[in-house]
Amino acid sequence: MARRRRRTVYINDKRWKIQWDAPLRGDFYGTCDYGSRTIQLRKGQNVADLVDTIIHEIVHARWPDLDEHAVVDISETISGFLDASGLLAADQDAEE
Repeated sequence: MARRRRRTVYINDKRWKIQWDAPLRGDFYGTCDYGSRTIQLRKGQNVADLVDTIIHEIVHARWPDLDEHAVVDISETISGFLDASGLLAADQDAEE
């Protein structure tokens, strides 16, 4: 039985909505909309990519003034560490 995914989280004491399996266009794996405080995550990502995307969008939500290069560096560093530690199974599908 699959665990129920939360649809809201608190980031910097503000409630954010999470839209899992969003039908995003183009090359986007995720989005962070400050106006609606919504994070969207693309459907069909493997576990490693999904974790990287979640971290990336959380960093955007928490520190909106960071430039994209810094956000990418932080998210790739954290997700790379999680992968190296064996906590991620890159070959698993996120929908399982």
